[in-house]
Amino acid sequence: LDDHMAAAVEKKEQKLAMNKAEPEPPTKFVVQMALCACVNSALLGYDTGVLSGALLYLREEMNLSTTQIELLTSSMNFIAIPGCFMAGTIADSIGRTKTLFAASLTFLVGALLMAGAQDYGTLFFGRSLIGIGVGCGLSIDPLYIAEMSPPEFRGKLTSYSETAINIGILAGYVSNVAFMWLPDSYNWRVMLAMGALPPFVMMILATFVMPDTPRWLLSKGKQDEAESVLKKITRSEEEAKSTERDIKASIAEEKTGLGWKEGWKKILCPSKVIGRMLSLTLWISALQQLCGVDVILYYAPILMEDGGIDNRLYQLGLTALAGLAKVSVLFVTMHYLDHKNSGRRPLMLLSYANLAISTTLVAIGFAASSVGLSVFGIIYFCGAFSIGAGPICWLMNSEVLPLSVRARGMTLGCSLNRLASAVLQTVFLSLTEVATPVGSFMFLTGINLFSFVYLWFLMPETKGKTLEEMYDFFRGIVGVKKTEAEPNSQVELDIKESKGSEIISNEPSGMNTGEQTPGGAIEIGDINPRQTRTTSDELGEAPEGSI
Repeated sequence: LDDHMAAAVEKKEQKLAMNKAEPEPPTKFVVQMALCACVNSALLGYDTGVLSGALLYLREEMNLSTTQIELLTSSMNFIAIPGCFMAGTIADSIGRTKTLFAASLTFLVGALLMAGAQDYGTLFFGRSLIGIGVGCGLSIDPLYIAEMSPPEFRGKLTSYSETAINIGILAGYVSNVAFMWLPDSYNWRVMLAMGALPPFVMMILATFVMPDTPRWLLSKGKQDEAESVLKKITRSEEEAKSTERDIKASIAEEKTGLGWKEGWKKILCPSKVIGRMLSLTLWISALQQLCGVDVILYYAPILMEDGGIDNRLYQLGLTALAGLAKVSVLFVTMHYLDHKNSGRRPLMLLSYANLAISTTLVAIGFAASSVGLSVFGIIYFCGAFSIGAGPICWLMNSEVLPLSVRARGMTLGCSLNRLASAVLQTVFLSLTEVATPVGSFMFLTGINLFSFVYLWFLMPETKGKTLEEMYDFFRGIVGVKKTEAEPNSQVELDIKESKGSEIISNEPSGMNTGEQTPGGAIEIGDINPRQTRTTSDELGEAPEGSI
């Protein structure tokens, strides 16, 4: 027995040494699939960017009032909310890729309707269809990427979605500048019609290129398809087999220990642990939009016009410069999301501190009639948003929640995110008329300062943890013991006993197949098994009846 304990200690030291080394990069296939999924995010980005310029011409072409502009802009986000709720159920039923296809088809139809609209009613209806597509797609593509990614690169890969949104926004701004030279009677139609291209590409990718995730395939009993995908997303056959076993154990534990068939009950009446997870992800989802990002992106040309910039080229060109700043900073952020000296928490705090500074600068610029300071503040704001508030929101939603509530939790987070955006878009221009731009931007400063304080006290660092390890981490945060959080399932005990038998027999194995953590729970579903923990003999006492 002493020999086995010594071997276990040696094994632990070897693993610690491996964890200090640079992790192997994700496979080429994982990166390709992440990029494919990001095309969906580009849909929202292009719509945001192109509508900001098209509104300048629509306001004159159809003689739209401030209220009509606010309703047209915000309607997409209000309608996106039922789209978000449908997405979770649809994705769990028909799969991630088929859901992305349906969302893109809806978006495509809406974009073409808006481009051919002859009246405000048709515009509004097309915008509503786009909202359904955005709601469905925005919930699923970060989830798809998270379920295909190794944990040590999940932050960077999931941030591809935010990068795609920003590239889409920039493309929309560039489209505005490119087509502004056409006659005003139809230049906005060309701008909006170009929005049908990204969803068409997404439909092709979802149908012919992208497979569904191993987690969803195994949950539906599609063994052969899951094994085929696992071989492509892992770096060895042993790792593929180990990951498959871990995922199966995760699914079995979810069914027995957390109540697979309870559906929304686990969201609406959560345990203390899941409640803490949901509270964090929902607050982050809402605060991302309450900071004012969408109103600045949509209304920047109008705000510049109100600030004294009458030239259309300057209005659209400076807006495009803000979009370029947003994309540029995001590429830097991607490097630090999983960096050993950084993480989610410091980037979020830095982001919201700078958001508060930038909105204050815009307010001062309007108060002092300094157009240059106001424009600088808007560009500064876009860069500050990409430091953390933008990319980390969807990363936290996709990595914090356990499998049994992940799709529905992301649905709820996406819905709250869209609701916050819609409410602010509906009132912001009217608020600017009543309270002046100074008052409206100082209001945003107050929200961003509140966000900073909330994150300072209540956001933990989640970098480097596996999707299934996250539950144990939050259980420790709220101080709930294993027996209070959830009972050991028979499946879990079986796996413990199986692993314990392997140690006693000292049979060599290249696979890590579900090892125990200090509380006796097993670590499940890690795409990179090198990071899983060691057995109970190494780290602590196992529950009675297990080895």
